[in-house]
Amino acid sequence: MGFYLKKGFNIGPVRINLSKSGVGVSVGGKGLRFGSGPKGNYVHAGRGGLYYRKSLSARWGIVVLIAAVVAVAAYYALKSGVISINL
Repeated sequence: MGFYLKKGFNIGPVRINLSKSGVGVSVGGKGLRFGSGPKGNYVHAGRGGLYYRKSLSARWGIVVLIAAVVAVAAYYALKSGVISINL
C-alpha cells in the first residue's frame, strides 16, 4: 500500500472529502455517518474498534446532500446566534 494524504475538512457535522477519484460528502458525527461520494452512497457506524459499513442505493445520494445542506445551515445559524436553543 502506498502513501497518501487525507484531504478533507469539516463544516460543523458535515465533512467534505477530496480525493483523486472525486469529491465526497458525509453527514453525522462520532459513531454514525451517512455519506455520498464517487464510489457510491454508504452508512458507516461504530466505535472503539468495531465498525460497520454498508453501501446504499443511488437514491440515498440526494438524501445525504439535502441533509448536508440543512446541517450546515443550522450550524451557521446556531453559531451566529440567529437561532438559540435553551435547555
